Amino acid sequence: MVTVNKRVGLPQAVVINGVDAGGAMTAIIEQGYDSIIKTGPDGLEAQIEDREAVYTRGQIISQDFVHIVELLTGAVGTYVFYERKSGVAAETGYIKHTITNPVIHRVALSARKAQYATITADFECMAADPTMTFGDMWAPLDSQAAPSYISAARGGYRIASAVLGALNIYHLTSFDFTLALTLVKECNDADVGYTCVDARPDGLTAEGSLNFQDSAVATGPPVLLTCQSLLAAARGDLVVTLNSSQGGAAKAITVAGVVFRTVRRTSDANTPFADHVANFGVCNDPALPLTLAGANKILAVA
Repeated sequence: MVTVNKRVGLPQAVVINGVDAGGAMTAIIEQGYDSIIKTGPDGLEAQIEDREAVYTRGQIISQDFVHIVELLTGAVGTYVFYERKSGVAAETGYIKHTITNPVIHRVALSARKAQYATITADFECMAADPTMTFGDMWAPLDSQAAPSYISAARGGYRIASAVLGALNIYHLTSFDFTLALTLVKECNDADVGYTCVDARPDGLTAEGSLNFQDSAVATGPPVLLTCQSLLAAARGDLVVTLNSSQGGAAKAITVAGVVFRTVRRTSDANTPFADHVANFGVCNDPALPLTLAGANKILAVA
């Protein structure tokens, strides 16, 4: 039997909606039908079915964490990345993928001690015209040359500090934050896929969590552990400073309008120190509204 090798891997050179998302980790693309209509049991043993509402959606995971806001607010365009072919010389050893009109509706930042921080972006594609189907929305191109390298602003493997107003939180082991817009879509008339896809900021979800080992007791009054002080604190800006790779300048992640909602403390004989999980959300202010862009940003990276 002739050996056939059609394998590819190593996603790289990711550019989505004009943003160079270096440090590519994972590229997920899903296609299918959102609506499966099936017949009832009218004497047939197996059902008849019709499929409609073609979709293309997916997820990107990157270590270039400084681009989290740009990914969510960038103008919709294309999503391009490359994969390395197995057993083929580099001159023609890549496949280029082009996904059209990816509407990013959710982004998440995750920083863990001793790991590079990552950002995740979820997208839903909009069909530019009613006839567009699978191959129009996701077009692979074989036998490509190696793409240009896209650098990444890696870091985040050490959370240098976290401050809510005047309250310092020490010994952080992880920080997570998610921004999710309201996704609305529609496929009607003679449309093959979703010709209407909107990611609306109205009513967005902005929430996250901190994990830390800080068991300091405030002198009071009142006498509170750090986790309790977070619950009792007034609405304020949470500033989390992440280190940068290769000695670069640290990055300050500022989440505005933070209120802490719940805390959980675990002290276990099998772990060296007590651990705390504190969950927070963003609370807006009608007198000085927070937005994704503009002077009063929900999230800023500097």
